[in-house]
Amino acid sequence: MPWQPISKADHRCFGCGTENPHGLNMNFETDGEKVRTVVTIPEHLRGWAKLAHGGVTSTILDEVMGWASMYFTNKYPLTRDLNVTFQKPVYVDQTVTATGWIKEQKNRRKFLLVGELHDESGELLASSSSEFAMFDKDQFLKLGLVGEEDLDAMTCTFSSSHDYGHSYSND
Repeated sequence: MPWQPISKADHRCFGCGTENPHGLNMNFETDGEKVRTVVTIPEHLRGWAKLAHGGVTSTILDEVMGWASMYFTNKYPLTRDLNVTFQKPVYVDQTVTATGWIKEQKNRRKFLLVGELHDESGELLASSSSEFAMFDKDQFLKLGLVGEEDLDAMTCTFSSSHDYGHSYSND
């Protein structure tokens, strides 16, 4: 399947918000197996000298894994842990591609995701793994973190089907 765009709802989000002038404005697409984003890291998110801040690199990987978890499970994710291994320097004004996918369903609500960040020549810059807790709408509402209107809006990021060789339902 060719890469297809995924809709997004929260336009103020630091990672994916189109209306956040300080964010990354990440867009996501899927090939039915993975989710990816191509992003150019803005200069205002630098760390030391011309290096991208390590927290920004981690955010890109967390975001792509979070989107993969949401898209493929049709559930609402919370990151439980995040492990990032930095392989090579990441620079501001550099265009990178981050890819995330579900590696394993650990139990009814816990999923292990992995991510990779590559430069334009395909060199691996960083890799990540993360355990996500996945919630259905009622479970997430009970946490009191997000209102029902915001949760309903986020369903635009869900896959319309699970005809991609994977079925990750919690039912």
